[in-house]
Amino acid sequence: VRRRALRQTGLARPRGVAPCMWSESFNAAPHVADPLNPFLSDRYRFLRYKPPLPPDQQLALDPERIMSGCTAHAGLGGIGGAVMGLLMGGFFHTMQPMNVDTSLSTGQQLRLSYKGFGQACTRMSRNFAKVGVVYAGVECALERERGTKDIPNAMYAGCVTGGVLAFQAGPQAMALGCGGFAAFSMVIELVMGH
Repeated sequence: VRRRALRQTGLARPRGVAPCMWSESFNAAPHVADPLNPFLSDRYRFLRYKPPLPPDQQLALDPERIMSGCTAHAGLGGIGGAVMGLLMGGFFHTMQPMNVDTSLSTGQQLRLSYKGFGQACTRMSRNFAKVGVVYAGVECALERERGTKDIPNAMYAGCVTGGVLAFQAGPQAMALGCGGFAAFSMVIELVMGH
């Protein structure tokens, strides 16, 4: 009686088919418009909740999507660091004590005092760019991984940046750079009101 009832509902195993312990319960890749599995459609799998735009309104390259990536954040951090390094290098070079002979003309005194100005700016710019790229890239990656923008992200990014930049000096310098840069990042985040 039970077998006949199952056969009538279509749930009974057909005659001649061996019992299988691991059978597929449903199709893992259903059709997109499958009403029984709406969450396996491309709309939910690829997080495209908005309806598609008409072809005349679609952008070839979406600048918002490009700028929200970690590569763009790291690149902008590097560019900002390079510009800041140029300014700081020039400022610190002009603050050095001058050792100029006063018997020379004004033009010669200026030439001697600004000797090495470009090299100082370039060196400082390169160092600041490294800091900007590493810090911005690591912070962006941490924000995406942790799903939040908070002070620990800045501290972790500062620690990684300090360690990476002091890599050539050895493990003790890496630990000191990690701790110092993490503390500096935390203070900056607290001061900026985050």
